Amino acid sequence: MIVRDSSRSYPRRRWSVKAPIVVATLLGVLAPTAPNTAESGSPPLEFQVKAAFLYNFAKFVEWPREAFRDADAAFVICVVDDEEFADALDRAIQGKTVDGRGFQVRRLPASDPTDFCQILYLGAAGSSRLAGLLETLRGAPVLTVGDALGFIRHGGIINFIVRDNRLRFEINPDAASRAGLRISSKLLTLASVVRDGTGSEEGR
Repeated sequence: MIVRDSSRSYPRRRWSVKAPIVVATLLGVLAPTAPNTAESGSPPLEFQVKAAFLYNFAKFVEWPREAFRDADAAFVICVVDDEEFADALDRAIQGKTVDGRGFQVRRLPASDPTDFCQILYLGAAGSSRLAGLLETLRGAPVLTVGDALGFIRHGGIINFIVRDNRLRFEINPDAASRAGLRISSKLLTLASVVRDGTGSEEGR
């Protein structure tokens, strides 16, 4: 059972153009890269902001050495069944590195193996496959990130939530520990921290 903040999270929706400013306020040292407005032809603002978060999460999570093929291997961010978000993520991580590692975005159907990913994003569109996918990753050194109902309850590590039209996130450090990941205290202070065995997850 899980407990979290009493505020609710919601499925995808129209976003205020203030969202990137909110991200900057929440993350501070993370310096997200989303622009202040969504330009014509650019990905939806929601995707830009979430892509900036995913890139910055990599700066504040420590993976075990065996999670990477070698010392120069890229961070692999896997996106399940969401081509549009994967395109936004490609733009957000282009030319960027963390600890000398570049980034690679892989688009996956939920049936594909995912244990080679360092970060895996599962949006609300993939919620029907949520429990099975997270079960296959139990104990694997993969930072699971989502915004689907039940994500934390089923073992996800970071879940996006929206409060008052503002993007925030919650983290379950117990799930991170099971995956062998260490999350910086700087990131935890910016999140709603959720732990195992202390309550029940609230619906949207």
